[in-house]
Amino acid sequence: MHDILNLDRRALLADIGLLIGATALPATALAKPAKGARHFLLAPQIALLGAVADTILPATDTPGALAAKVPARVDGLLAHWASASTRTNIVGALARIDAAAKAQTGKGFTALTSAERAAFLKPHDAAALKNVPPPPGAPKGNPFAPTTSVADQGYFTLKSLVIDLYYYSEVGSANELQYVHVPGKFQPSIKLTPQSRPELGTGPF
Repeated sequence: MHDILNLDRRALLADIGLLIGATALPATALAKPAKGARHFLLAPQIALLGAVADTILPATDTPGALAAKVPARVDGLLAHWASASTRTNIVGALARIDAAAKAQTGKGFTALTSAERAAFLKPHDAAALKNVPPPPGAPKGNPFAPTTSVADQGYFTLKSLVIDLYYYSEVGSANELQYVHVPGKFQPSIKLTPQSRPELGTGPF
């Protein structure tokens, strides 16, 4: 089971739109990519993206990113909706992962075993997501849309997309989330168990 806070589909859709730099993003943009659809990433890049996504959200007692077709969905967003800067950032993040893996292990990331990928990506993730001072002139953000400034902004966007697209998918929402109709029933105390799942509802926002 993957660990995530309470989710709202509209909030996820808004987050994904912000991540890829789209001014508007309809829910149909996250539909299963059609066969023969135009790709943005080249085949080796899609394979690399798949390996990274599978390492971030592997199959456990629930399906992982590959079962939810996250790599194809990321590629579809890059091809049809993402801004030029987002495309550059994500391609750059993938290239840095592969280059760092080759420098450290002598093999590209896709050539590593699942255990080797996990061992490599954990410290890479920590270094990439280390908070750094925002660049001059960066927007300050607000409580509803905080500004994130990390060492590798491209990796932050890539990882966020993998997670958001997984939980937006039918596979992720059906296996890991429980739907709660808003406003629902007030429960002052809920006991957490290994079978507990985060809540998914329409939400007030």
